[in-house]
Amino acid sequence: MSDDFRTAQQAFTRYVRDPEANPPPPGSRPERMAWYARLFFNNVDGMLETAFPALAASLPEADWRELGRAFFRDCALASPLMRDLPAAFVAHLEDNPETAAGLSDWQRELLPYELARFELLAEDEPPPPADLDPDGDLLDGQPVRSPLARLMLAAYPIDHIAAELEAGREPTIPAPGLHHLLLHRDRRGAPSALRLSPASAQLLIALDEAEASTGREVIASVAAQLGQSVEALTPLALAELERWREQGILLGSRPGG
Repeated sequence: MSDDFRTAQQAFTRYVRDPEANPPPPGSRPERMAWYARLFFNNVDGMLETAFPALAASLPEADWRELGRAFFRDCALASPLMRDLPAAFVAHLEDNPETAAGLSDWQRELLPYELARFELLAEDEPPPPADLDPDGDLLDGQPVRSPLARLMLAAYPIDHIAAELEAGREPTIPAPGLHHLLLHRDRRGAPSALRLSPASAQLLIALDEAEASTGREVIASVAAQLGQSVEALTPLALAELERWREQGILLGSRPGG
């Protein structure tokens, strides 16, 4: 690559990323360069709006565009793939809090929530374990959680807030609290969010942390953490495990022992 070509390419990139602060490359046609600048930014902006529809709906259009413009202008992208842009956008806002200074706390929580939904749609599901039994015993076997299920803790009911915004309604924002959300991709391939009680969330965490443990052993560890008897908790926990299997959150079980 010649120095002249490299210099021209850098001038092109600087202009496309920030046409207000940089001149077009020498010898280029200004109207054509302005078209390139709009094209590249609109592609990025369109991907961000696809990934973060609720956040975009929560902001005045000019504020949303400015977030996207600042990201496009300042972020050093590590991946050429469009599907990686939403994660880079969230990381950029986390690393540059001044850019997101105008976002409220609940709007900030929309970022990881909507990113998780986007990634659940785009993620390829790995093959299940060879010894998985979809109808296996969830107590005496080892329950297997879907890799397309994620637990999220939030201070706001962010699933309800996002749904209201996407429906074009003004959401009611309650006082902050603690909400346990289980995000997963349902059997139709659509992202879905479930509300979990603290006990159910603890059961899911225990499943994630268990290594080669049966369902009984996992439930016993949760009972100890909650200060409850195993006998009282087992039927409730088993019913939850069975519901999760019906919803595709659990894939089944592997042989115990």
